[in-house]
Amino acid sequence: MNKVTLGLVFLVVLLGFLLLTTDNGCMNMKPGQPSLNVPSAFGGQSATVKVSASESRKYEANEFVTVAMLELRGRDKELLYKQLEARRQAIFEQMNKLDIQNTDIEQNSVDMRKEWSYDKGTRSLTGYVVSQSFAIRCSSRPVAAAAVAVLSAELDVEIDRTTARLKSEDSLRKELVLLVGKKALDKAGSYAESVGGSLGKVISVSENGGNDGVVYGRTVLGAAKFNDYSEDAMLASIADSVSISASVHLVVELIQ
Repeated sequence: MNKVTLGLVFLVVLLGFLLLTTDNGCMNMKPGQPSLNVPSAFGGQSATVKVSASESRKYEANEFVTVAMLELRGRDKELLYKQLEARRQAIFEQMNKLDIQNTDIEQNSVDMRKEWSYDKGTRSLTGYVVSQSFAIRCSSRPVAAAAVAVLSAELDVEIDRTTARLKSEDSLRKELVLLVGKKALDKAGSYAESVGGSLGKVISVSENGGNDGVVYGRTVLGAAKFNDYSEDAMLASIADSVSISASVHLVVELIQ
């Protein structure tokens, strides 16, 4: 046997031995048995604790905003604008009687559009529509209900909704987020302690749904213009509270 043939035989025997050793190692591992992952000196990942926490609170509403629209139709644009000004002034006077000041009424720009009729493919101008929306703000739920009742009686006014709000919403939101963050951190600390470890630095904090970590829930009123809609029913239709909830996902380093 020459040297080349002897070398090839040796390589084949060595390869078979290596394959046999690898197969035996795999067979000795039990299904589901965790494997040891030793982080390398470069790019290794440390152990972490991942938790989520949430909190929801209900607050009594202290601000109510009613959105309504005044709309008029006619063929004379100048006359329509004059009529709109007169009707707007009348609405302001009605709101003043309910102790709602002009500064509490936000006016949007006046919109004007054309109305057309079609006859055998020919389009003809039939008139104009002018409209203006208002946001009426008050701090009393009964006053908000009274404002809706007054506006409901006006045939040229459409009520969109009445929304319950909180004047100190930003500070309440911050308070709730801080509470949820502390709740999540305490939860992570408990998990770390249960395995004999401690918490290191916070790796990431993220919301768990909702904008800025806060999800809002508000009940609104879409009022129809019913003359027989009772005052009690009108009041009951306006939300008396606002629910705010916050949810956070926290990832913290685990030190062992």
